[in-house]
Amino acid sequence: MEIYLNQDKVYHIDDEIVAISKKSYEIGDRMGSGGNGAVYECISQEGEMYAVKFLLSFSKKRKQRFQQEILLMKRLSNPHIIRYIDEGVIEGKNNKNMVHGQEILFVIMEKADSNLKDLLLHNSIIPYESYIPQFRGMCEALKELHQYAIHRDIKPENILIKGETWLLSDFGLCEFLDPAEHCDITGENEKVGPIFWISPEAANKYYFGKDEIGTYSDIYQMGMIFAFVIMKKFPAGMLDESSGLDTTKEMQVIILKTLANDYLKRPKDGGELLKMINEATIDTYAVFEERK
Repeated sequence: MEIYLNQDKVYHIDDEIVAISKKSYEIGDRMGSGGNGAVYECISQEGEMYAVKFLLSFSKKRKQRFQQEILLMKRLSNPHIIRYIDEGVIEGKNNKNMVHGQEILFVIMEKADSNLKDLLLHNSIIPYESYIPQFRGMCEALKELHQYAIHRDIKPENILIKGETWLLSDFGLCEFLDPAEHCDITGENEKVGPIFWISPEAANKYYFGKDEIGTYSDIYQMGMIFAFVIMKKFPAGMLDESSGLDTTKEMQVIILKTLANDYLKRPKDGGELLKMINEATIDTYAVFEERK
């Protein structure tokens, strides 16, 4: 079968691939692609449906970054983080040169149903009782991630939906907090992060070569996501309580703190943001428990 990043990068591989676990997976339909890889459905020999991401950019640094992404996925364990399943290497032959094979790395992961962008497109409103548990879940995911790394690429397309659960995904741009583990391929004054969701300090780093991206930068991006879900429009500009943040007063205060231009005024990481949201929604969860 053929896998491809774009029509200039088409590779022929076997219909069935074997991972390091020695398990085999049958490749299915294409699900999408990013800057360096393409994602396809796959079915395990036990009949389970997963997603497989193929790295189709082959520089040494790209391979190191992909291996870092896999290492991080294997460490993370949280119901709101996309789950690692397996990994491996296959040979692919380019359609322009059928003689020499290309080593293609892949990772197999949990398959989601859609992403947050699609959810917002198909729902006129997401009610408080639906989004608050998922906001909390996203903070739990950040708390787990921030033990090891900074995400740097939080956007609606990277928050996947499986059933009713939101899952943080795509760790290809993550920066390990331990410098000994990190291979950064980002160039000097290169933009780091999704264009519409980039934090102020990431923009300052790009334009002026100053300010460091930290866990507080993920907090800004996640706060943008929370405001986007509530307002159902892009939360640009200087927001305040009258900006359409139609939620509780307590949640308004938290979201506005996450969006502070000065990162020292934001929650410092996922753990601190989770604590704030738990305290602000304790009455809500009491109601949820009574309904069970």
